[in-house]
Amino acid sequence: MALIRSYALPLFAALAFHAGVGLVFVRGFTASEDIAQVITPKVVNATLMVVEPPAQNKRPPAPAKPAPAAPVANKPSAAERKRLVEEQLAAEQAKRAEQVAKDRAEAQRQKQRQKELEAQRRRERLAALGDLADDSLQQSLEAEAEQIQDNDVQQQVQTFQAGIYDLVRKNWSRPPSARNGMQVRFLVELIPTGELLSVTLVDSSGSAAFDRSAEQAIRRARRFDVPQDNSVFEANFRRFYFLFRPEDLLR
Repeated sequence: MALIRSYALPLFAALAFHAGVGLVFVRGFTASEDIAQVITPKVVNATLMVVEPPAQNKRPPAPAKPAPAAPVANKPSAAERKRLVEEQLAAEQAKRAEQVAKDRAEAQRQKQRQKELEAQRRRERLAALGDLADDSLQQSLEAEAEQIQDNDVQQQVQTFQAGIYDLVRKNWSRPPSARNGMQVRFLVELIPTGELLSVTLVDSSGSAAFDRSAEQAIRRARRFDVPQDNSVFEANFRRFYFLFRPEDLLR
């Protein structure tokens, strides 16, 4: 009993302490609920402020790299320039030759029409003479027609020969040793289109440089203007002698 009495007061005090803590705990939660029911929230005006980070030192943009320069085209060599010049000269010569051929063809057509008119007039004359036309008159008219035709052919041949010689003169590069009175003769062979087939030295001028320059001038022409009439070509331009004798050389 003495032991019970010695622990009774502390035990009572402990129970009382715990009872008080429990009461405080229960009342504290109840008060919070009451306050939550009574207090109403007030409207608060708020402004959102954005705080920017401190500006960093921006590096200046790197300069744009220059565009690579276009490659410079290689300049043509001397041989290439010479070839281009020769091709241009050949094209110009071909163009001139074509125009000359057209003009001569037109002239030939005009001559043919003229000959047809002459033949028509002769037939009319024969018809008008009737029985008076004898064999001698007929032969005379035929001889006249043949003479006219021969003259036309000869004139045509001379015209084409002059064109060939003029083209060779334009292609000729005069050597320093050239003198007045020098001449050289070649045998030239062509095909019906006028293209050069062969050049053969027949009579030398006595100067190898002069002979060589004349031959090169002929070969450089490559193609000559020739008659379209095959019979005239075969008789005068299939194989012919070419005498090169310039008259304007310095002594």
